[in-house]
Amino acid sequence: MIQGILFDFDGTLADTSPVIFDCYAYATEKVLGHKAPLQPYLETFGQPLRPSLVRLFGAEKGNTICDVYRARQDVVHDRLIQPFPGVRETLEALRARHLPVAVVTSKLNKTCRRGLRCVGLEEFFDCVISSDLVSRPKPDPDGALRALEALGLAGRDKKAAPGTVLMVGDSPFDMLCGRGAGCETVAVEYTLVDRNTLAATHPDHWIGSMPELLQLIDRLDGRPEPTMEKTDK
Repeated sequence: MIQGILFDFDGTLADTSPVIFDCYAYATEKVLGHKAPLQPYLETFGQPLRPSLVRLFGAEKGNTICDVYRARQDVVHDRLIQPFPGVRETLEALRARHLPVAVVTSKLNKTCRRGLRCVGLEEFFDCVISSDLVSRPKPDPDGALRALEALGLAGRDKKAAPGTVLMVGDSPFDMLCGRGAGCETVAVEYTLVDRNTLAATHPDHWIGSMPELLQLIDRLDGRPEPTMEKTDK
């Protein structure tokens, strides 16, 4: 039986791509004198911002781009972030089922909580494990392991018992993080990450929209599919 759910934030619960694209274009043009190609940055989705930019541009330019990016983010974030369809309804249904949920994110804690407030989801998550709260962020499982402990779902080996916890995300790093913590992994098909790259991490399940998560849980728990009553017209 599924006993809890761990969620990524960016690209899973909220569409932050307008924020990300705006800030990346602005910061790289400001520092480099031109907008850097987007594709190499897309391949870092799911990992913390500063180390990703340092790997792409070197220490000096990467750190400067990160500082400009975050300053720009503070200006445009609340206006550009958008909720994905059906996310709130799904979280309400999970709460009605008394299933505990947590966010495991590569964002900073204050930024993730700001995003949750902006899209009206903060009330569902007492537990937000961010990259600044762990020593080894995604793809390492530290964040997921800490979330399991906070939710009371960690076994003797600190991992989830087989078949009890799902990790839902949009990047390979989410899949690796969740699997390392003993979770079954769920990839969202609306990801901006290259589908083949994500598939190469062999997610246990795929969902096309967040409400499909409820159907997946029902199947895993062996619950019968709801049937529509026939009516005479």
